[in-house]
Amino acid sequence: MAALARSVAFALLSVVVAGQAAQAQTTAEVARKWGLVGTWRLDCVQPRSQSNPDLNYVVRDGKLFHDRNFGNNQDSSAVMTAVVKADKSLEIVVKFDSLKQTRQFALMKGPDGRIRAVSNRNVDTNEYSIRDGKFTANGGTPPWQTRCR
Repeated sequence: MAALARSVAFALLSVVVAGQAAQAQTTAEVARKWGLVGTWRLDCVQPRSQSNPDLNYVVRDGKLFHDRNFGNNQDSSAVMTAVVKADKSLEIVVKFDSLKQTRQFALMKGPDGRIRAVSNRNVDTNEYSIRDGKFTANGGTPPWQTRCR
């Protein structure tokens, strides 16, 4: 009887673990499902520039990267995590080697599909540049970004 109980318990545990593994998603899958993968810009009609950069989220070899192109300089950084929060915002953590810092930011999606940052903080120092949907420096609202491609 004890052997049967162990077998049933093991079978149930296997089903639970398999279900959890099936639900686990990679960072790239979370970003793709949320709609982040692609090139975003403040104004797709205007050329790429320092004030209108391409912010590109791309999947390479199954991993998500955040590529930025400001026209005169560019970089590529690994996205370490991507999580959809209860408010449907997407929180990502990006390791910016070019800046020698790791940043955590949350993006919200508007009804028209555009996105904007509602939070942006340096993970190492806990300093925010955007908090509660406002720039900490001046209280302004971060601009919307449009998917260009």
